[in-house]
Amino acid sequence: MLIDEYLAYLADVRRLSHNTVRLRSTYMTKLAVDFDLRTVTTVQLRTWIAQPVWSAQTVNAVTATFRSFYRWALEAGHLEHDPAMPLRSLPVPPRKPRIASRAHVDAGLASKRLEVRALTMLGAECGLRVHEIAKLHRRDRADDWLTIIGKGGQQRSVHLSPELGTVLDELEAKHPDSDWYFTSRTGRHVTTETLRAWSRRELGTNPHSLRHLAGTTVYRGTGNNLRVTQVFLGHRYPATTAIYVHVERDDLIAAGAASRLAA
Repeated sequence: MLIDEYLAYLADVRRLSHNTVRLRSTYMTKLAVDFDLRTVTTVQLRTWIAQPVWSAQTVNAVTATFRSFYRWALEAGHLEHDPAMPLRSLPVPPRKPRIASRAHVDAGLASKRLEVRALTMLGAECGLRVHEIAKLHRRDRADDWLTIIGKGGQQRSVHLSPELGTVLDELEAKHPDSDWYFTSRTGRHVTTETLRAWSRRELGTNPHSLRHLAGTTVYRGTGNNLRVTQVFLGHRYPATTAIYVHVERDDLIAAGAASRLAA
């Protein structure tokens, strides 16, 4: 099947994350219900994408999926034309990312659930993405270091604080027969949806905001070293890392003092 071959290309050749492959599978499968993927036209794609219930972000994700699929199909010789090439993304107003507060972190550390305390520390201290936390495996740990395989197969090392090391020891003792630190009732690792639900319920914020806190804290704590922060977060490009460095009111006050003519 054409979609299966495309997904294999994304996973094996492009080495995209499981979540990205799954999302593109969803969009292509939905399109295949309504149209023959080999004969669909640009007009039909535009009409199908223009669903009023979709946000601009979703429309752009679908557009990117179609452009990727048909570019691959053309290069692989499955098609002689690319109906998705004329498709364009919608402008999306910049949205300020959310950063966890100290109150959010304190709520997580005070949780009675060991897994929530671990989630909080892995996010706020190590800057792990939520899917990296969900899939954290015992083999990823060597003494006080974690080896994390992030987006696009990017590998990075993260140092554990003594406190976090103790929490991970407790998780290992809690689930001695599991290789996963966050174990579901089925014996597999928990889902990212489960972690997000825990975070919203007990911390009052999403787990990705903890990663933003970690990025900002590391940047400031290393003397505004963007390169160290980039490696810490596992980003390919420093421009991405800059999004995780939040400018607070105190920073603007300091900037005003630095630029003061009477100083």
